[in-house]
Amino acid sequence: MAKVVDSYTISEGSGKETNHYIFSIKGSGIRYKSGDAMGLFPKNNEQLVKDTIVKLRAKRSDLVSTGDVDETTLENALRHRFVIHRAGRKFLVMVHEKLGKGKPKRELEALLNDSHELEKYLFVRDYIDIMNEYKVKISPQEFIDTLSPITPRLYSISSSPKAHLGEIHLTVAIVKYNNLERDRFGLATGDLARGIDINDTEVPIYIQPTRDFVIPSDGSKDIIMVGPGTGIAPFRAFMEERISTGATGKNWLFFGEVHEESTFFYKDEWFEYMKNGTLTKLTTAFSRDQKEKIYVQNRITNNGKEIWEWLQNGAYFFICGDKQYMAKDVHKALINIAEKHGKMQKEEAEHYINQTLMKEEHRYLRDVY
Repeated sequence: MAKVVDSYTISEGSGKETNHYIFSIKGSGIRYKSGDAMGLFPKNNEQLVKDTIVKLRAKRSDLVSTGDVDETTLENALRHRFVIHRAGRKFLVMVHEKLGKGKPKRELEALLNDSHELEKYLFVRDYIDIMNEYKVKISPQEFIDTLSPITPRLYSISSSPKAHLGEIHLTVAIVKYNNLERDRFGLATGDLARGIDINDTEVPIYIQPTRDFVIPSDGSKDIIMVGPGTGIAPFRAFMEERISTGATGKNWLFFGEVHEESTFFYKDEWFEYMKNGTLTKLTTAFSRDQKEKIYVQNRITNNGKEIWEWLQNGAYFFICGDKQYMAKDVHKALINIAEKHGKMQKEEAEHYINQTLMKEEHRYLRDVY
């Protein structure tokens, strides 16, 4: 268990809430290293649980079987065991089976047969929304049997144990939005944003150790860190680690977000590192601060010549953050840099980045999700 001892926003003035959390692990026996992730066991919001039970026309004390225990109350099962903030396909199939013949059943059948539309439909709906839309009678046990179990959420740790003895720091973007005239929250982030009392709330956690996403043991090696948004988290830890161990290698950080004024996470820390020389270079990309959108991948391309020089001198290249878009674009940019500044053919450049740098020399390391 870990106790939440502090939390504060690091995105003041932004429409997107991002918070810094500090957990005390003193006396817990928990150990971690820079680059590790923390696993958090979330629970559903209490009001959402109550509203779901009301919509089922059930009682909190109704007994249900969850598969791993003989019986528990419906309230306990929904609070701690199953995902209810976002609906699943299995429930929708059951609703379809219960509907009588007619237009609603035909429309739902068409939706179930269109995987793309179904994904969009479920992404912004919970079970209350669907029960509002389709009037069918569902027993508590039938409902439970369609649900997916809650799984731990992993967050990159944004602190070094050498700099913060007995503490774990997290950098968390809070998921919240409004749909169908109801406020929605992410499961774990909603729990953190609304369900904690400082110095009182204890949460079950575990450490997910990393094998490869670690700073080089040779402190004389240079590192390049690419961490837009909350991808900045492990690099805050890396810098604290490098300073604590007296590493002499150069450090170059690429950071990107929406606006410098409101979403430049840990700005004062980076500027202080620049001032005292521990951070060699700081390159930023704030996508909405000018007419043309600029991202970290654009900055990497623009700094291609110097990045290539760093890599040829043995630098390590780290990426943390979005897997679907950012990491792919950064990867392409690296291949283009190898082509242009390494004077390689495309096939040679791809082999150098994908095989030599990443797999043989282990100097291209990614923590993407």
